[in-house]
Amino acid sequence: MENCSLPRLTALIAFVLLAAGSTATAAGGPNILILLADNLGYGDIGVYGGGIIRGAPTPRIDQLAAEGMRFTNFNVEPTCTPARSALLTGRYAIRSGTTVATPVPGIPQGLAPWEVTLAETLGDAGYDTALFGKWHLGASVGRLPTDQGFDEWWGFPNSTGIVNFPRSVGFDRSRMPSFNLMEGTAAGGAKVAGQYNYERRPFIEETIEQKSIEYLKARAGKDEPFFLMVSWSLVHHPSLPHPDFDGKSGAGRFADAMMEHDYRVGRVLDALTETGLADDTLVIYASDNGPDRAEYPWIGDTGPFRGYLGTVHEGSIRTPMMIRWPGRIERGSVTNEIVAIHDLYPTICALTDAKVPADRAIDGLDQRALILGESKSSARESVLFFKSSVLMALKWKEFKIFLRGENPDPDEREYHDLWTPRIFHLNVDPKERNDITHTGHLWLMGIINQELLPFVDTVRKHGLIPRGGDRPEPGEVDIPFYSQEMLERTLERGDQ
Repeated sequence: MENCSLPRLTALIAFVLLAAGSTATAAGGPNILILLADNLGYGDIGVYGGGIIRGAPTPRIDQLAAEGMRFTNFNVEPTCTPARSALLTGRYAIRSGTTVATPVPGIPQGLAPWEVTLAETLGDAGYDTALFGKWHLGASVGRLPTDQGFDEWWGFPNSTGIVNFPRSVGFDRSRMPSFNLMEGTAAGGAKVAGQYNYERRPFIEETIEQKSIEYLKARAGKDEPFFLMVSWSLVHHPSLPHPDFDGKSGAGRFADAMMEHDYRVGRVLDALTETGLADDTLVIYASDNGPDRAEYPWIGDTGPFRGYLGTVHEGSIRTPMMIRWPGRIERGSVTNEIVAIHDLYPTICALTDAKVPADRAIDGLDQRALILGESKSSARESVLFFKSSVLMALKWKEFKIFLRGENPDPDEREYHDLWTPRIFHLNVDPKERNDITHTGHLWLMGIINQELLPFVDTVRKHGLIPRGGDRPEPGEVDIPFYSQEMLERTLERGDQ
């Protein structure tokens, strides 16, 4: 009798130990850690052709890429606010009224409370949620992270560029509010935690790192899974490094800041390992958009591409992205399949049994099969790119089709109407210089229709949230070469 019971007892003990050591198993999904860089270019990281070549080695981020899957065709939106909106809602920012953000009081803006953020849907699925760092999706009560699903937040609601305002010639402090750091909880609300100014700027990354590590240590041993978004301030201008990194690269201030960024990422990843959470945590590292031109030429690098923040050329909308999940995602794998920042929302929801809202248009697609190695193909063939209320371009397979013109050079910020769409073959011409529209490629106009009409139909059915609005209203998107009347007639014909 005793001999028969021993194997059963041993198996029971093993099961209990396994269950206690695996948050992912207990919760039905992994912990989620998103490390989001600010304005970091495709060519800034070593594994993407930068690193030591740029005077700033990035060994820790390179190591992370080697431990998981690296993406070479990861597509974002052209500036910080729309990209972050897309990540947290799975929706094109034009649907959410978040294509533009201006740090000026009195202008309605920010993510509407009507939106269901990734933090909210993961919270409903039993996850503890926290954000440390940049928000840039609203600075008013009701639109802060603690109002939008994050249980805890420390950081700043606007962009880092605001620290330069008081240093500009003619600045009138009486006409502008002070820009603050904030902290708080969903239960107690967010409160001012000091000023965000030029003097404080070099120390922001250190605080984001410390807060993140403290959070991970507090989560160790807890049954409840977590979603931690580490929203770095670097390498956004002014790219002021911490004093410990000032002059460290020997290649200038931007390279110093890049080295600090790599170090801080490594520190958070080390804490994840030291707390025993690494094996049960899905880690995503990405940049929200390409480099800004503000401190040119001491800025990020776009790699083989052309274009800077605010444009829809590849240098702005194609950024580094890598995902690690030990034992689930193949180490050292690389994919050039089209993936969009919008896809992270439904993919994470699918991996965690969180629910994607069914009452609205979701533009992201579930990419589990690709990242888990079950398929070599992406769930998407195309992605749309907007600037304010205008559909500027779309990417389909290896082609990029511009419906409106723009100048992507560092000293120009100019947009113009086109006589015909401009088409580029990105594999042959990654800098988008050689228009092939009239070399037998006008057939791609048919592809535009096929990719465009489903989007227009969802706008017709679900509406758009106006900038600063509370919920969707009937709205239109400016689509060059297509009148609204023509689109309506085409859709009505398809409905019959």
